[in-house]
Amino acid sequence: MLARILVNFVITLSFSALFCAPKPASNPEVSLDLQEFVRLIADLSEPEGYFDSDNFVSNEGAYLKILPDLKRQGISGGAYIGVGPDQNYSYIAQIKPQIAFLIDIRRHNALEHLYFKALFQLSFNRLQYLERLFGKNLKGPVQAPQNCSISELLRFVDASSSDKAFAEKKLLEAIQVIRSWDGRLNEADYESIRFVAQAFMAQGPDLKFTSFNRPPRSQYPSYRQLLEETDSEGTQANYLATEENFLLIKKLHRENRIIPIVGDLGGSYALAHTGDELRRRKIALTCFYVSNVEFYLFRGTRWDSYIGNLSNLPRAQNALLIRSYANFGRLSAQPSSGYYMETTIQSIQQFLAQESAGQNNSYWNLIPHSPQR
Repeated sequence: MLARILVNFVITLSFSALFCAPKPASNPEVSLDLQEFVRLIADLSEPEGYFDSDNFVSNEGAYLKILPDLKRQGISGGAYIGVGPDQNYSYIAQIKPQIAFLIDIRRHNALEHLYFKALFQLSFNRLQYLERLFGKNLKGPVQAPQNCSISELLRFVDASSSDKAFAEKKLLEAIQVIRSWDGRLNEADYESIRFVAQAFMAQGPDLKFTSFNRPPRSQYPSYRQLLEETDSEGTQANYLATEENFLLIKKLHRENRIIPIVGDLGGSYALAHTGDELRRRKIALTCFYVSNVEFYLFRGTRWDSYIGNLSNLPRAQNALLIRSYANFGRLSAQPSSGYYMETTIQSIQQFLAQESAGQNNSYWNLIPHSPQR
């Protein structure tokens, strides 16, 4: 009871600070040198925890459905924080944040993003990126037409046979790039990066999310489905759907503005220190993608710590949470028939107000019963 009172007190103070503090200064030209990038990864990360999935790719088929809502609510710029693999890039491509922190309890998730960063550095366009990601010498023009759809690019992938020598060459080139950053990695880290790369090369666009000690669910989308997914208006909106999106993410990686760190959203270090870093840079959070992490934190020993961490992040007044949840036929906040994992958004201000008022007495109270507009 005392812990709940203290957390609500922190939330109240947080609201006061939010509306009384001066608005963080706009700084659209944020750019970090490589030394600062490496330092931030080390300084903001904490020891990894355990979660029972490899999470090479997402299992959230409806992840793009909320993009038009983000646009309508004016979510852009500022800071983005997200968990998990490359579905974050699709949100980042629309929001165009000044800086992004990708935080996950699994160290291999941060290593995967370093691998993606290397692929972006080595690739001039989407076709080259897919060639390296899947380890295939693609049959088609390396300089893909600007208006080529992601489906057309995947047909280049499908038409090309696997080549182990070519795949190994591309993997070694990426690892060489990562080594050149002097990112304080050990040989076990490089083996983890190789493990990630080989999963994409072995399974290609058919790669799926898998869990340990649990049978795979047939409802989980393949990576191909995730790449070809559409938003709620029927537009293919993955970060590889257009050359423009790809080049934006490439630019942010080149400027070291996408920073992967190891951390627990309900921990005492990583997220709290990320908030300190945002305050130091005078950048406000505009979007926090939490996936379904709250499901595992809710009413556990780390829920109050998560609420405290979220409350203390410097944020814009319209800052939003993006959540995913398993729709067991119980409710559908944003109906998207056929998806096992649904995606929804909520105002952080509203969520914390509900928490302070003691209204979040069930995990399902966190899921709005109607789309946010």
